Amino acid sequence: MSLANSRPETPGPRSVLKVGGEANVGEDATYDTVSFIEPTIVFQVQNALFGVPRSQVLKSGFFRGMMESPHLGDSKEGSAEHPIVLDERTKITRGDMKNFCAVLDIRACESAPTLSVADWASAYRLAKMWEFEHVREYIYKHLDVSITDPFERIEYADALGFSQWVAPALCNLCTRDAAFTAAEGGRLGLVRFAELCRLREMNRPKYNTTQYDGWLNKAII
Repeated sequence: MSLANSRPETPGPRSVLKVGGEANVGEDATYDTVSFIEPTIVFQVQNALFGVPRSQVLKSGFFRGMMESPHLGDSKEGSAEHPIVLDERTKITRGDMKNFCAVLDIRACESAPTLSVADWASAYRLAKMWEFEHVREYIYKHLDVSITDPFERIEYADALGFSQWVAPALCNLCTRDAAFTAAEGGRLGLVRFAELCRLREMNRPKYNTTQYDGWLNKAII
């Protein structure tokens, strides 16, 4: 079954995979060493299979209604033999799915995060798309404390829809002593860079970020 505009039905056979387990298509999708056994839903992304615990999939607002519907798919859907295919129309890559499964594993096992910020952002996109609200909140909190550079906060805000990050980041940049480079201006974009320069060039002494926030033209950022 291809999942682009269509939606899957409740899987039948219980494939046994490690949380976030991955196997190439054509290989045996059952792992010899698993941390625990649980019914899984198997997804295919590009040429790889990923097993996600059914209990986790049911926490998705996107998948839960589909899996509980008696009118879609068949009893084999979501097994290793008949995986739910996330084809190129979904724009989901093998790396995206691997990162998402890794976050599920980290959250379930309370293990130390080892993913890069870009990997966490990749996982957030799927959590948001599939309405995994608790996972999305978990990733958001991690990103919020992990991304401290104002430029990066603005860039990830634009990429992930964290609009509430933009104004505080610009206000932090207003207090910077060093001049900005052309490359940094390019990262902000012309409108934001012009607004930043306007605030920094005001004939006032240096203020704190809260005061800059009051002067910032939020309608244009």
